[in-house]
Amino acid sequence: MIGKNEPEVIATESRMARIFGFSERKVRDYFKDARIAPAKYDLLLGIKIFVENSSGKDEIAEARKVDTDMKKFKLAILQGEYHHKDSIELLVSDMLARFKAKLTALPTKASIQLLNISSRREIENILKTLIGESLKELSEYKELKMEDIDVDRAEDN
Repeated sequence: MIGKNEPEVIATESRMARIFGFSERKVRDYFKDARIAPAKYDLLLGIKIFVENSSGKDEIAEARKVDTDMKKFKLAILQGEYHHKDSIELLVSDMLARFKAKLTALPTKASIQLLNISSRREIENILKTLIGESLKELSEYKELKMEDIDVDRAEDN
């Protein structure tokens, strides 16, 4: 039995200090209830006291960390480092709608330019140029901003 009966494991004050990483003075103050004689402590009761006293502190420390993280995220949002998912969906939808429009217009544009050309090499170069222009639009998504979006057109697609 632990406590009032004879302790099962006895530890010295210096051993308790090494086990828990405390100074000997802190051991005397922290483990008053586990003391059985001067500089001798019931180790099992000491462990129980340590666990009871430190478990709440871990929860408090974790709550503080969560609170600090939330404040960092809110600050990052205010500084424009994060964007709402609806804004991102709108940007991507607009980008894809623009790309689709370019590709849809490609045959008409190409047919006008290829009308009187018979050289296969010239036809390939014209088609590569037109396709390259369409792909350039897609590659410039990094520069796309919310101000550049036609909201009505993006929502229709």
